[in-house]
Amino acid sequence: MNAKKILSYAAKLTVTILVFWWIDISIGFSNITDTLKKANFLWFAAAIFVHVISIFIGAWQWGIILKNRGACLSRFEILKIYYTGMFFNNFILGTIAGDSFKIAILHKKNRAKPAFAATFLDRFAGFALLSVFAIVGSIIINAINFGSNKDLRITILLLIFFSFILAIIFILIFSKSAQNAFSKTLLKFPNTNVAERIKNIVSSVYIDRKNKLDAKMLPQIFSLSLLIQGLRISTHIFCAVAVGIFTFNTIHYYFVIIPITAILMMVPLPFGVIPTIAGAIFFAAGFSVGDATIMEFLASVAGIIGSLAGAVFLFIDRKAK
Repeated sequence: MNAKKILSYAAKLTVTILVFWWIDISIGFSNITDTLKKANFLWFAAAIFVHVISIFIGAWQWGIILKNRGACLSRFEILKIYYTGMFFNNFILGTIAGDSFKIAILHKKNRAKPAFAATFLDRFAGFALLSVFAIVGSIIINAINFGSNKDLRITILLLIFFSFILAIIFILIFSKSAQNAFSKTLLKFPNTNVAERIKNIVSSVYIDRKNKLDAKMLPQIFSLSLLIQGLRISTHIFCAVAVGIFTFNTIHYYFVIIPITAILMMVPLPFGVIPTIAGAIFFAAGFSVGDATIMEFLASVAGIIGSLAGAVFLFIDRKAK
């Protein structure tokens, strides 16, 4: 292991230690222990279960896109690669690590272009549906609190932000003229290799609604993404039920806050950072900071446990080599 990697791991370990130190000061590990003793772990098991189901459906969706883009793999191989990617997502370095793994594996099988298309379309579809959830949640929050003394500027900004993300995704996926304009802009980029890669990624995710195969795939992606993201939000809700803080009149906050954490997962942050940030956001929305942080850590652990089969697949593959 070179010095750069050692420094990187040391920095991440330091950040994780600081996160737990902050949790101890602000919440107290004794309070965390008391909350966990009272928690209903049947609901935590339900959170793990729905996360596992979301992975299976996610693999199904990824396989549909791969087939549409000309890469035919067995169902088991698709599940194995996707599951291992989810393990990287949940346990190591966020969504970038998992996506990179899936692309790298298919690159070895001479299916690099379909891998890019399927992985980025899968990611864009997820963000699109999460943006829809966030937009709906923001509208509900604003409607409920309209005319009250509460400051709605943040939720209005979130509404604008997720509407912008949704619009960008739709433009990049469905507009060929927008893609051509984007490609021309990239030609001015000083690093031509990076520009060419970005151009290839953007062009690979284009969906031609006049094409029969693309037209058939589109409603499938939309329906499956709706189900996948709904299940992943449910993972957090079930963890909230487990620690006793969930009420139906606050469900719209999960629709807004979980998409924010999904965006944060694109950044390779050390373990503990995202649950702590999510807990702070829930606290700003009126939740108990201690209970909300515990809920988010439980959701992270549910994700790790639910994707452990990916680690098993990875271990078996390496043993076979």
